Parts: sequence; C-alpha cells; structure tokens
Amino acid sequence: MVESEAIPYEPARLHGERLLVLAPHPDDEVIGCGGVVAQHLRELSTVRVIVATNGAEAGDAATREAESRRGLDLLGPADLRFLRFPDRGLLEAGDALQDVLRNELLDFKPDLVLVPSPIEIHPDHLALAQAFCALVQRDETLFAELAIARVAFYEVGQPLRPNAIVDITDVADAKYAAIAAHESQHTFRDYSAFARGLNAYRAMTLPPDARAAEAYFVIALPELRTTAISELQKRMGNARTIETVRETVPISVIVRTKDRPALLAEAVESIKANDYPAEIVVVNDGGAKLDVDGVTLVHHESSRGRAEAGNAGVRAAANAFIAFLDDDDLFYPEHLATLANASSSSHAGWYTDAVSAFLRPGANGEYETHRHLRLYAQDFDRDLLLLDNYIPLPTLLVAHESFLAVGGFDPAFDLFEDWDFLIRLSRRGDLLRIPRVTCEVRHFEGGTSVLLAAPEGSEQFRAAKLQAWKKHESLLGNDVIANAFERQKRELGSTYSNLVEAMGRNDAMELDAARLEREKNELLQRGLEQHEKISAYSHRVTELEAGLRALDDLVIEYTQQVTAVERLSRENEQLRGTNHQSHVELERLRVEIARLNGLLDMIYRSRTWQMHTMIEKLRGRG
Repeated sequence: MVESEAIPYEPARLHGERLLVLAPHPDDEVIGCGGVVAQHLRELSTVRVIVATNGAEAGDAATREAESRRGLDLLGPADLRFLRFPDRGLLEAGDALQDVLRNELLDFKPDLVLVPSPIEIHPDHLALAQAFCALVQRDETLFAELAIARVAFYEVGQPLRPNAIVDITDVADAKYAAIAAHESQHTFRDYSAFARGLNAYRAMTLPPDARAAEAYFVIALPELRTTAISELQKRMGNARTIETVRETVPISVIVRTKDRPALLAEAVESIKANDYPAEIVVVNDGGAKLDVDGVTLVHHESSRGRAEAGNAGVRAAANAFIAFLDDDDLFYPEHLATLANASSSSHAGWYTDAVSAFLRPGANGEYETHRHLRLYAQDFDRDLLLLDNYIPLPTLLVAHESFLAVGGFDPAFDLFEDWDFLIRLSRRGDLLRIPRVTCEVRHFEGGTSVLLAAPEGSEQFRAAKLQAWKKHESLLGNDVIANAFERQKRELGSTYSNLVEAMGRNDAMELDAARLEREKNELLQRGLEQHEKISAYSHRVTELEAGLRALDDLVIEYTQQVTAVERLSRENEQLRGTNHQSHVELERLRVEIARLNGLLDMIYRSRTWQMHTMIEKLRGRG
C-alpha cells in the first residue's frame, strides 16, 4: 500500500450549511472538532452543538455548562443545547438518548454531523457514537430526512485512521482559547497542550504551511445505514468488538453446507470473529468430506435437503440457544453479542437487521460486492409474516427448546423452510427486533445463492410461496389479510407522503438552484464587466508604469548630467585658480621686463657705452 492510500496527504474542507455537533461532555465540542466548528462559524454557517451529559463526574455541572458557553462564544454564535444525561451514564440512557437525538436531528435537519468515533475509549464517547449509528439504522423517516447528510467521526482520546484531514491553521488560536475557557478541567489535565500536540501531529502529512489539523472519518449517511459499527471500527483502525456482553448465554450456530469449502471457510471465520464462546455445528449435507477445525461436524452421505440439514444441526447442538448461518452468508463481529444481550427478554425469538450484498465476478474472476441494500429492516408483524417473510434466518436467535417445540423445519419444504418455521414460531409469542445491522445476506450472481437460483417471479419461487400459504391457509383469514394490507397501506402512504414532501423539497431546491444559477450568471456578467474595466485600468496602469519607467530614466540621466556639471564646475574652479596665479606671475614678469628695459636705456645713454661703441668701430667690429 502506498502512503497516500493509508492517510490523506492533501487537506480536506468539511463544509455544511447546517452543522450539527454531538459532544459527549462539555469541552469535547472544542477539544475534538473546535477547528471545524470555528471555520463554519466564520463562514456564517448555522451551527448547533448538542452536549449529551452534565459532566458532573469531573466538576460542577453548572460551571461546566458556563465554560462551554464561554468557549463557544470565542468561536462565534452557535446554538448550544445540553441534554444533561448523567456523566458516564450514556450507555444506560439507551432509547431515551436515541429519542432525543432523533428529535434534534428532525428539528435541525443538518447536512453535516460531527460525532465521536466508535473507537473512542471513554464509555460515553462510545455510547454516543453507537446510539447515533443505531438511530440511523433503525429509523427510516430519519434516513429519508437526512439522505444528503454526511457524518464526520472525530477523535478526542483515541486517534483514528482518517479519510479526511482538515487544515485548521487559520483558526487554531481561537480553538485553543476556547479549550482554555474550560478552566475547571485544566486542574485535571492540560487539555490545551494535548490538543495542540494532536493537531500538530495531524498536520504532518499536509503541506508545510499547515501547522495544525483535525482528523475525521467521513461517510455519507445512506452508506452508514448499511454499515455495521464493527466495520466502521475496522476502517478506522481498531477492530475490537464494540458490543459489551452483559450476560453470556450458551449459543450454538448451525451452518448448512454442501461442496462450497471456500464460502464455508468465510462463514466459519465470521462466526469466530465474534469472539463469543459459541459452539459451531457444521452440517455437510451430502458434499465431499470436510475437515474443519474447531467445529462439531455432522456429515450426511447423501443430501437430505435444507430442512433436514438444519434439523440435524439443531439435534447435534449442545447449547440452550440456536443461531443459524448459511455457508454463503456472514456474521458481523457484534452479531452474537447483540442477540445474547437481547435474549433476557420474554420473547419467542430475537432477530437483528441484515444487509443484502450483491456480488458478481470481477475482472480477476473473484467475486466482488457491487451493491449493498437494506432490504431486511422490519419490525415484528405477525399478520405480515403470514403473507411474506421479512426475517432472514441468519438474523435469528431462538431457544433450543422452542425450535424443537414447534417441530423444527418441515422437510416438505425445499425453499422457504425458514419462513414456514418462523410462522409456527410466531404462534408461541412475539419476536423482538433489534434494529441494528449485524449480518450480511449475500447473493452471488451465477447461482450459488438459493434466492438467485430461484429468483422472485420464477415458477419455483411462486410454487414455494403457494406451498407456505396453503399450509397456513387456516390462519390467513380476511382479518389477517386486511390488517396486514392496512398496515402496509399506511406505511406506503407514509412513505408516499415522505416522497411527495421530498419531491416538493427537491422542486424547491431546483427552483432555488435555478435562481442561484441566474444570480450566478448575473454575477458572472457583472464580473465580466468589472473584468473589462479592470483590464482597461490595467492597460492604463501599464502605460503609467511605462511613463514612470521613462521618467525614471530621465531622472537618472539628469542626475548623471548634474554630476558631470558639478565635476566641470570643480575643474573650472581649479582652472580659475591656475589662471589667477598665471596672471599674477605674468604681471610680475612685465614689471621685471620694464625694469630691465629701463636699465638698458640707461646703459645705452651712458658715456661709457658710447666710448665702448666707438672703440668697437675702430677695431672694425661696429
């Protein structure tokens, strides 16, 4: 794996017009995700913060609420609400917590939700993540209202493996100031220092100018609806089982198989991954000899059919509770613990929700999942069960005694033996639905799945349904059909109303989008006009800059000329001095010449010179 596939190397930008923050305690909203909150508040997005507990285990509840208000005020105007569940008591809050969260979600209708990650160590952090995920999986109305929302899981006390890292350098100081506002908590630990360290570490893979960052695992809400919490944990880097077993009950898991060793190995491994002390009973219904470690193996020399294979497995089981897994399906790691925790209630059976995974051969010939659908998520309805089966067998837990008491699987059924059994089981009492995705029903293109081998609408499928209806026709009175029909009609009507409302909202959004598109075009036109003006101004500026450059050249030339003039002036002064000295010397020489001329005149006029001249003439020299 290359590094960039393991952790982001480019900063992400989490943006929502309506941001909802779910915080376990007063201060988690700023310690865990204060940077993203601050960015949204600066962008004037609508922000609501829900604090789940009163925080009283670490100080005075009123003081802690006041600190939360002061801290968020430093980031901007957020709507802050307190649920005031007992500190370290969210796990016990159960349905009450989910109901409050549901009301807040429907009231606020966020498009981005920040939630503590499901690998957090603190029990309140974990319970809040679990409650949110369970709520999304159980409530179809909520799912419809928030279909476009994204969920970003954040870290507080346990680092996660992120798929988004947000650069918060621009708001980091504001975040740390908000954390520091929780003065009572700094008497226990220096949370500001911890947050600075984690944020600095998270910036390690980002560009150098990012000095602080927050890490998130982001998932679309529709995908969260079909994803088990154990799978979320695995993606975030911690595969520990999130379900705490309150009471271990003895469970045997029956696996029917025939000549599909690779699929069987996957199924058995998924049971063992539950880390639950369950007995595994594998019934090999007429296939090649098997050697599977750690299981109770029942071998049929020839195939006796699905119903008899299931019955043989139950007869061989040693435990008081029975679960089932076909060899082409899978348990998620929390499946058995979830059923075990529910089994203390007085019901004829217990079942969870399943995801339908559709697989087809990929380019390399291996099967690949190309679609997940939430097809099995129906509350118990005895009348509806008479008309159609909505409880896949791998989702079920039943008491061993109850299975035998209703006669087990009817060997007359080669298809829908589980549906027939569930109808008879439901006559003993209600079945309890635990609305959480804990297993996967797989459908393989190519015929390895029973349902795909006899797809809905086929002659074999219809014949099997008629067989079930005929067997239980005494129960299918007009009242049963009418009741089931009316309930389905109401649900369909509600779904239709939701669809109409959603379509209305979609139409409004399309109108808003058209308006925004028009306004965008107007802004673009204005921008174009402004661009043209700016271009003209830029041209003028360019001309002015050219003129300034020419002026600069003239200034330089002028400066050079001034320098030359100053140099010439200095030289001229020097010449003037020299000329003056020359003039003085010349005058002195003129005076001397005049004196000498006068002296010569005196000589020429003297008697001595005249006698000299006469003598020279006599000698012939004159």
